[in-house]
Amino acid sequence: MLRFGKYVTLLMLLVLIMPMRQVYATTTEPVSDVRILIDVSGSMKKNDPKNLRSPALRLIVGLLPENSQSGVWTFGKYVNMLVPHREVNDAWKLEAERQSKKVHSYGLFTNIEQALQKATASQKGDNPKYRRSVILLSDGLVDVSTNSETNDKSRQRILDTIVPRLKKANVVVHTVALSDTADHALLRSISLATDGWYEQVDNAEELQRVFLHLFEKAAKRDTVPLLDNNFKIDDSVSEMTLLIFRKEGSRETILLSPDQSSLTAEERPNNVRWHNENNYDLITIDNPTAGAWQIDADIDPDNRVMVVTDLKLQTSDLPNTILIGETFDFDASLTEKSELIVRQDFLSLVDAELKEESEIADEVVTSMNDSQAEGLYRTHVGETFQPGRNDVVVTFKSATFERQRRQSIYVVETPFDINVEQLENTETRTHRLSMKPDIDLINADKLSMTAMLTSEDGTEWSYDVMQSAELEWQLTLADLEDEKQYSVALQIRGETVKGRDLFLQPEVIVLEDELFVPEPEVIEEPEPVINDPEDELVDNIEEEFVLDVVDDEMSGEEDLLAIDDNDELFSDDSKVDTNDYLSPAITLAIGNGIILFLVVMAIFFWRRKSSASQNPGDQL
Repeated sequence: MLRFGKYVTLLMLLVLIMPMRQVYATTTEPVSDVRILIDVSGSMKKNDPKNLRSPALRLIVGLLPENSQSGVWTFGKYVNMLVPHREVNDAWKLEAERQSKKVHSYGLFTNIEQALQKATASQKGDNPKYRRSVILLSDGLVDVSTNSETNDKSRQRILDTIVPRLKKANVVVHTVALSDTADHALLRSISLATDGWYEQVDNAEELQRVFLHLFEKAAKRDTVPLLDNNFKIDDSVSEMTLLIFRKEGSRETILLSPDQSSLTAEERPNNVRWHNENNYDLITIDNPTAGAWQIDADIDPDNRVMVVTDLKLQTSDLPNTILIGETFDFDASLTEKSELIVRQDFLSLVDAELKEESEIADEVVTSMNDSQAEGLYRTHVGETFQPGRNDVVVTFKSATFERQRRQSIYVVETPFDINVEQLENTETRTHRLSMKPDIDLINADKLSMTAMLTSEDGTEWSYDVMQSAELEWQLTLADLEDEKQYSVALQIRGETVKGRDLFLQPEVIVLEDELFVPEPEVIEEPEPVINDPEDELVDNIEEEFVLDVVDDEMSGEEDLLAIDDNDELFSDDSKVDTNDYLSPAITLAIGNGIILFLVVMAIFFWRRKSSASQNPGDQL
């Protein structure tokens, strides 16, 4: 009986302990380890003439949180550790700011292989305590020698040796190409293989904003929402850092505190550190006053307010690059001193929201309030992602605090090179489709494809797309009817290089008969129209005898021969049908003929009379 009582007591203790363990579950985030590699080759004189790499480096240095780790390397022919890799603190930041002025453009070569090798030499294997990131900036090709074969071997070693080691050590490499002549294929392959972000920058003026976005991927800092340059700070914030971008020629930035006092770069208290560059301000305030703050400056979407606080918002980490159609479970939670908050009386006052932003579509806002269970807010993302860059912004608000986190994801629409051609010199109409997968994104060994051919009348035929070469799949469609239009719908299944399931349905392909030559049309000539000779004679006479109308000198006087309408001579019974009259031209011709005849006859009689009056002797 006593033993049974012990069991009951132990069971009751377990019931009491279980919820306590849920309340105090720890959720410690890994430490950010950010290593920065900057190209200092001579070509940078052209691609970065203002040396904007230096202020971009200082921007990251200023944003790095304390207790994170970082180091800076420059590379040309040789690799130089500009800032030693150590824990980030005030002393490290001062040294990094000073050394940032030594970034130059005098290097003779571009040794990307040695830069990656030396900067990551200490990262042998995976360590979940750290979030490891490399930011690599270059404007050229792998260039270690005047011998092209040597350069090619160095490039291949990066892909075959260094990248697999970095993947194994869970090192994410973000790459930035600062020119059109950079080795875009190599930089993209490095970033995709390590789940990093690849960015092409056409103008060095963009570097600072690009470095900001890469920093946000490498170091997950807590932020507060910034709406029209207004934000709120709560009592739990021990430090805040403001990044405020300025346009060229704009006025100086003014910061308004909750008590309406103004802070500027020249007039500020001792707890404010104000770093000023040509186009941005970086302001750090220790123990900021709780309440509503305002930034008196231009509104910019890249302005940020980052905070150090015990009350943190944590979210799932999404991949940097995904394929269209991929979806992911997404979690968010609040922690206080690294412990998950599960108190429902507190969480019931929190408004949790997830917003998906795209470059080509309207934002999609989803409430997460109803999805909360034991402090964990769960939803899924990906269904509404658009091709290109997408941002996932999570915001938690209550009457006493506000927190926000942002992630960027690049969505690839079609990770295939699809070529469609109509074959010539074939007995029947034939089309060929060739597909080459992007092996930086897709595992070619697990790939399978099917196709559905549909004609104009809706008839369908299904096909398996077969692999024709090492990295090429082909489908040949023969015996198609001339001039008709067909469509081909592809379904692609497989795996990404990260092992995620893949199912794609690219845009439907339309097949047009571009080689069809229609038979020439036979145009029948109309039969000649034969006119009546009599009609032609009348037309010719009318045309020959048309005369100008001459106004009569007496046209202005009253016609003395006008016939009264009441004259009995032209009564209705004696009227002649005008349709029986000859045309005026014929009448005129007859009149002229009569006159000519009378003139001839008069001459004839005159001559005869003259002959008769002569004497017979006059003719001798």
